[in-house]
Amino acid sequence: MRTALSALRGWLPPLLAHLLIGLPTAVVVLCARWYLAHGHCSDGDLRLRDLDNCTYDQIENSGFVLIALALSAAFTGLLLVLFDGVRPLRTGRSLTPRLVTLPAILLPYVVYVTCAAPGG
Repeated sequence: MRTALSALRGWLPPLLAHLLIGLPTAVVVLCARWYLAHGHCSDGDLRLRDLDNCTYDQIENSGFVLIALALSAAFTGLLLVLFDGVRPLRTGRSLTPRLVTLPAILLPYVVYVTCAAPGG
């Protein structure tokens, strides 16, 4: 029993930290999805007769979403480098628990997509 608790104690903090880092990662993924779908919309589309299938809101928000995408991606990258790279190297701890729990970063995004799915 003691060995199981000590093993969990080594893996639980990286898992929780990756779940918390997953919150800004979900924002990055949502901004990237929006920008891929509507990022081509610009002020030049206002001159077109059919607006190139763009709405005024998409044209207005394209720059903001691109800036939000860049800033939140930089913030998330910085968190990952500090938590998964610099900190374990400074303390001399193993990288294995951090690398194994790294996919937990995407869990907040998966929960959001699952809850937003029609009929879910």
